[in-house]
Amino acid sequence: MNRKIALLPVDARPVTRDLPCQLAAIGGWEILVPECEYLGFLKEPGNIKELQQWLEKTVDEVDGLVISIDMLGYGGLVPSRISDASIDEVRSRIQLISKLKEKNPNMKIMCFSATMRISNSYVNEEEKDYWDRYGVELWTYSYYSHRYAKTKDPASKKLVERLKPEIPDWILEDYKNTRERNFAINRTLLDEVESGLFDTLIFPQDDTSEYGMNIQEQELLSQEVLARQLYDNVFIYPGADEVASTLVARMIYDLEDLQKPVFHPFFSGQKGALSPAMYEDRPIAESVKGQVYAFGSFTIESSVGADILLAVNVPGKKQGDLALQKDLDEVDTADRNLGEWLLKVKHYLGTGKMVAIADLAYSNGADPALIPRLLDSSIFKKLTGYAGWNTAGNSLGTVIAHAAMVHLHKNSVKLNESDFTRRHYEQLLLRLLEDYLYQTIVRPQVRDRVNEPDLEEAQLLGEVKQTFLKTANELDLENLFSGFVPSITSIFLPWNRTFEIGLTVRLDERNKNEST
Repeated sequence: MNRKIALLPVDARPVTRDLPCQLAAIGGWEILVPECEYLGFLKEPGNIKELQQWLEKTVDEVDGLVISIDMLGYGGLVPSRISDASIDEVRSRIQLISKLKEKNPNMKIMCFSATMRISNSYVNEEEKDYWDRYGVELWTYSYYSHRYAKTKDPASKKLVERLKPEIPDWILEDYKNTRERNFAINRTLLDEVESGLFDTLIFPQDDTSEYGMNIQEQELLSQEVLARQLYDNVFIYPGADEVASTLVARMIYDLEDLQKPVFHPFFSGQKGALSPAMYEDRPIAESVKGQVYAFGSFTIESSVGADILLAVNVPGKKQGDLALQKDLDEVDTADRNLGEWLLKVKHYLGTGKMVAIADLAYSNGADPALIPRLLDSSIFKKLTGYAGWNTAGNSLGTVIAHAAMVHLHKNSVKLNESDFTRRHYEQLLLRLLEDYLYQTIVRPQVRDRVNEPDLEEAQLLGEVKQTFLKTANELDLENLFSGFVPSITSIFLPWNRTFEIGLTVRLDERNKNEST
């Protein structure tokens, strides 16, 4: 076994391309990925021909393939929403996977293809150009037309009839045609699972809600999965950017032929656990189960018998959004008890249990009421994993994969202890700096101070760097991980906007650092 997997990511952002590599490295595996220059940029599609050639050259070096159908078929996640490629064109690109399988019949192949999102905004940065004029109307039309189909609510029907004349016919037709093409492609992917070409297929639901054309498509796919009895191989749940990490972790365990760890989740509040996460269509507690199941495992009700305890920090009443600065006063309420929950975390750590934290109190950032307490009590560095970025699904998939790789090392040692500890701590450090320092603290400050469209790329990056480094100096990073000296070697904006940041961090052993 080469202990290598080839990953064709959904785009070139660090969370989709680099994070799966970093997590796999904790377990002693190498993930091969294409160069960023071939993976596109926002609406600019990736170079599909170069990526096909890369897959053909790489397949002989690896034990398995994890492939984004959105990248292979359309040139990326965002291009999949705006591409004018025909069904036949997309299918011809995907056929390469069959050729790769013919070359190596024993190759394990896992794929993922998003059910196309529908954004409730007038922002067309990741959508078709007309979204800045008709985005909210299209979302509303989608939501209430599906709601009427499901409930026969006359008010929903009336709203759809009133909305339809407000959206030009050609725009509504164009949008529906794009959705129908993507849905048709997704349906054909079930054939590939049935034939044995794909071992696992995930349809992540990107930014979703209770009703909508995307939910309607999800229901139809679910019915077909059930009818074809593909339920052990096909998974449909809220997520997007974390799916590659989930599949890489799942594949590693399958290739190692090891039993996957069992999880016991416990929550900082009952009401929050049963409340829906923002941009998702189900309670947080159900999202936890869905993400664990996609990895290939399950949850149990007791800590006894669990391999990993998943401490889930939830909002008191309702998830806030740190990027939009929305519903922030709904989070830290009397409906949850952080202190009691943290005592439980400390207790489990004291008994030698592996504990990972999924920080889901807010979307788009870490809980400012939690992180200082984790740092002050030295809990943070003892964790098996941590994540608190973007959606609940993004954080859950990340922390489950991270914890799984730590469990893998402890039960099937592949690295020397020093290398394992360094890689594990580097991931904890990265999540602290990105999820908390940047998303929770720095990004709101920068957005309050500047108007992004008014700045050149270099100016915007300069504002971010200055604020980030100033804030990082206020954290006691030097003493965070005993035996290691941290450094931030690069800071960049992957898509030249403040929504996400790119960071490269490194930990050097303290004695080696001091001797040089």
